[in-house]
Amino acid sequence: MRPSLSIFAAFAAVFNAMAAPHCMNRTDVNGTSPSSTLSDPVKTYDCDGSVMCSTLKVQWCDEAVNWSLIRTDEAIYGPAGSGQPHLGACHGRGTDFGCAIVLEGSKECKRSGNDIWWDYQEIRKSGCHHCGHKRWGNGCSTTIDYYPECDWVR
Repeated sequence: MRPSLSIFAAFAAVFNAMAAPHCMNRTDVNGTSPSSTLSDPVKTYDCDGSVMCSTLKVQWCDEAVNWSLIRTDEAIYGPAGSGQPHLGACHGRGTDFGCAIVLEGSKECKRSGNDIWWDYQEIRKSGCHHCGHKRWGNGCSTTIDYYPECDWVR
């Protein structure tokens, strides 16, 4: 007895729907909903990135956050202009392009290496497979994205 092609198509559609990645707009990884009004939605996590984002090897991002990031509780990371000694961590193809985990926002946005490591885990847990953001504080974000030169991230 040969199963019908439509049965296989139905199973394929179900399995494909379960495997398709998606981003969830929520305030935390536990799925609690935003406390904002409908006219002012809060997106704590998103999977946005540059047009080159899909070219990244996720392994580069993992290596940057696990091997290049200085894991302490001291807030030694900040965006450009913050006066902090480090912008983030980057790993890639030699000194060329790669995956960077950096802080963005005003000069008041400061974070420890351990905080950035946890931000990275939460971005991944929210459904982002390549690039993404975690927004925290007053316009601050931890960002995973393509970076043209890893040497620029120290």
